[in-house]
Amino acid sequence: MSIIVIGGANLDIKSVIAGKTVPATSNPGNSTLSLGGVGRNIAENIARLSAPVALLSVVGDDDAGTTLIDGSAAAGIDMSLVTRAKGNTGTYAVVIDRSGEMVIGVADMRLVDGITPRFIARHKAQLEAARLLVADCNLSAEALAEVAKIAAKANIPLIIEPVSVPKAKRLASLLRSGLPIHAVTPNRDELAALAGFPVKTDAALKRATRLLHRRGVRHVLVGLGPQGCYLSSAHDEINFAVHLPAPLRAKVRDVTGGGDAMVAGFAYGLARGKSAAQAARMGQELAGRAVHSLTSVAAANK
Repeated sequence: MSIIVIGGANLDIKSVIAGKTVPATSNPGNSTLSLGGVGRNIAENIARLSAPVALLSVVGDDDAGTTLIDGSAAAGIDMSLVTRAKGNTGTYAVVIDRSGEMVIGVADMRLVDGITPRFIARHKAQLEAARLLVADCNLSAEALAEVAKIAAKANIPLIIEPVSVPKAKRLASLLRSGLPIHAVTPNRDELAALAGFPVKTDAALKRATRLLHRRGVRHVLVGLGPQGCYLSSAHDEINFAVHLPAPLRAKVRDVTGGGDAMVAGFAYGLARGKSAAQAARMGQELAGRAVHSLTSVAAANK
């Protein structure tokens, strides 16, 4: 098994406002229902690159859970590690303005709390057989720590995606433990939450990434949206940093899933033995395709 992604799987409810956004009232637009979840989206992006990938997650015993499992398997994800639990499958509702930018999102991921340290430990053998692991911060701090312990002991690269500013605090707790982490993939706001200070300037960006290196992170890949990404690497006294611009494409149609695609391309590149910079470039290419698509995962990644 090449890559295992541990994280959220849910249904996305996406509403796009047709005209100018008017707060505190009803706005005309259109809505769609699709497969989603940070971990699941990352896994589907990897699967669409024809790479073997499995998802370790929890979904409900409802029709939505069945839809998620069947649809994700059809997209090429190995869903044999997904558990059905009593309750409603998670949902993520997001409102997008006419320029493709997010207005607000609401995530109901309570079922993912079922991914406990004990749940992770039950899948230790499968995780140890992976070439690379990706975990998202829908997991609790305790579950993230269990994944990190397994990865460190088996010498398997682990990438952690913070998901959001509130959930980045779970990763901040893990970084204070001193466990080695191969890579983290925050955006600028999530990086600020991890570092504990604002990251508004390039100088602050560099300072924050250096802080994460001192806490055991080898690669920090910061998503900068239309400005591309910033990669900082530190290993064996060798420090490397580079800013990679976003790929040139038509205007953004929907930012949803862009970050997930960036992480997927980065993970895919590292699993194939590419350098961090080469892998980051692959992540930018996938992110460009995602934001140019009206779906969270672009239909074709090749």
